Amino acid sequence: MPKKILIAIKDDFYLKVYSQIFQEEGFEVLKTDNGNEALYLAKKEIPDLILADISLSEIGGFELMRLLKEETTTKRIPVMIFTQIERVEDRSQAMELEARDFIVGTSIPAPEVILRAKIIFGEQKTYRLAILKDFKDAKNLARDLGYSPTLTCSRCGSTLLLFLMRDLSKGKNYFKVSFICPQCD
Repeated sequence: MPKKILIAIKDDFYLKVYSQIFQEEGFEVLKTDNGNEALYLAKKEIPDLILADISLSEIGGFELMRLLKEETTTKRIPVMIFTQIERVEDRSQAMELEARDFIVGTSIPAPEVILRAKIIFGEQKTYRLAILKDFKDAKNLARDLGYSPTLTCSRCGSTLLLFLMRDLSKGKNYFKVSFICPQCD
């Protein structure tokens, strides 16, 4: 049985793009651009995952999360928060509400959103590794990937972790590599 995702995004372009890529990946897709309708669909359909825009009409994504947590049938549905503009206070609020991910549509490619959903479902293997900050190769790798060679988060100053995600499109022994902040990501 395919996983069911509720995509609740105000912007028609992103709603269409995400609906299409999730359908192509075999998900059953429910979609809306309205917060009240998203709440109704979540209660009625009990999706496996919700991708909720913070700027939905009527009730926004954060209020949607609060209302979902009040219902016994919906309180355990994982929610990925979506926004088009990166704001620290929005990321913080998403973490406080226990969102499973924070998607900035303008900086995260649509296929990566699929991978992040698969991570939530446990279908995509990932590794988070602590590395020594004074290890020369780690500094060079960070620089080559476009990160600070100090290996610290530019937002909060935490030590970055090496993040590996299996890239099954290239084979079982291939990984995508990046650095992530254990506090901000």
